[in-house]
Amino acid sequence: MEQMTKSNRLIERVQRRLALAVWGRVLFVSFVISASVYLALMLFSRLTGYWTGWFTLESSSSIAIGTLLLSGILFRKPDREQAARLIDQRRGTKDLFLTVTMLEQAIGNYKPLVAQDAEKQAAKIKATQVVEFAWGKRVAWTCGTALVLFLTLEYAPQLDPFGEVQAAEVEQEKVKEFQKEKKATRARMAELKNKDNGEGDEESKDVKLAVENLKSDFRKMSPGKKQENAKSLAGHQKSLGGKWRQKAEENMKSMMMKADQAQKFGGMSKNDGMKKWSKELQEGSTQSLTKEMDELQEQLQRLMKETDPVKREKLRNEIQKKLKEMESFAREQTGSKPMAAALKRAMKQMQMAQSKGLSPEEAFKEAMESVDLAKLELKEVAQSAKDMKKLEEALKVLQMAKKANDKSALDGEACENCMTLEDYEELYAEMMGDMQGEGTGNEGQGGGDKVDEDDNVETGFKTEKSKSAITAGKVLLSFKSKGLSDSGEAKKNYNKLFTDLKQGMSEAIMQEQIPPGYHDGIKRYFNSLEKKSEENAPQK
Repeated sequence: MEQMTKSNRLIERVQRRLALAVWGRVLFVSFVISASVYLALMLFSRLTGYWTGWFTLESSSSIAIGTLLLSGILFRKPDREQAARLIDQRRGTKDLFLTVTMLEQAIGNYKPLVAQDAEKQAAKIKATQVVEFAWGKRVAWTCGTALVLFLTLEYAPQLDPFGEVQAAEVEQEKVKEFQKEKKATRARMAELKNKDNGEGDEESKDVKLAVENLKSDFRKMSPGKKQENAKSLAGHQKSLGGKWRQKAEENMKSMMMKADQAQKFGGMSKNDGMKKWSKELQEGSTQSLTKEMDELQEQLQRLMKETDPVKREKLRNEIQKKLKEMESFAREQTGSKPMAAALKRAMKQMQMAQSKGLSPEEAFKEAMESVDLAKLELKEVAQSAKDMKKLEEALKVLQMAKKANDKSALDGEACENCMTLEDYEELYAEMMGDMQGEGTGNEGQGGGDKVDEDDNVETGFKTEKSKSAITAGKVLLSFKSKGLSDSGEAKKNYNKLFTDLKQGMSEAIMQEQIPPGYHDGIKRYFNSLEKKSEENAPQK
């Protein structure tokens, strides 16, 4: 009906404005409800210490989300009848427009009269007069509420009557430390994997190059160039000695002086597994210890799948015990701080599996990663052992070459087919054996006879004993009483003296004060003393 167009348009415009007004009102109510709930919970958190991680500036966005969700639930769109009734109420038209919405279903001859009257009234009415938007107060209330929430979040004191805040902070620190160590593990693994350490060779590339340069100069030695030979050999000795000390300080420390032992002096019990690990590492092998680490990772995988609490706890304790033994071995026997750190990190990650902020699976996976890193660090230690052994061999042959050069017997052409250091060692041993000295001994290299001696001849020699202590520079113990000493105290002092002497000898080797040719003999000597001491120890 064309004569009803104005009235229908008015009703439609009022309906749209009414829908906006209703939605605004519902939105405001939803905001008030959401903000009130959030503020109540936040105050509860500040007073009790519970749920402290939930209420931050970032989490305040949950108010907006709650407002939208709640308004969507509460909002109902007004229909045509509601809009027409509102027009009649506001303009006093006595249900005229409400009747217009019902004309299509109405029966009677009055419909044209009603429509005509509605059209006249619609021309005089504007939708803005029927539905007025009064949002000023609601916006002010909303801004005020938001300000109160912000000030409460920023300045309301946090109480902790039940210790919940402190416990949460501890858990957060654990999570931060876990993530930090996780990054450190990844970075170190990438560094070791990208490192060019000559894997697969007997020694690393820099050591191999230094030894090859030494052999090359051996072939250039000439008996008529004694000074030039000595200068070249001195340069190689300085270079090789520096590399040896660097390897010792970086990874091995005094492990090479700990042959055939895996316990401290002073009564610690022996550990056959550690002795085997130590012995293999000195030879550059990691087979036994790597196998132990592989079994450790298998146990970690079983632990991740185990559901029985009793079996789970038992398996956890076994893993922790193995990790502790390996960390102790890495720290005390190999001197490898990186490997000890990796194993210690694995132990901490095992403990973090019980933290609330981490899942056990994530913690166990990172522990396995740390064990993988320990394997790579173990290879570094083994490689250092190979390098040190090769450097010691090169320094020993170099020392023999220097002695031969002192006698002007160093000839590089004497061994055209010499390929290895062993070949040169054999050559120089033959050269030294062929030299005739001017001594008076009947054995060795001397060319003279025995010196006549008469023990009956009187001399001014006096038999005296030195009163100085046979120690590393200080008196460890003095006895002022007569009689037998206590066996336990004597054994303790003997062990301490033995340890000091052995440590001093190790430091002397580290500082290259003892020629490489004597290293093996020194090690065998101390090992024999230790073995003899163990054999003579009383059986319990």
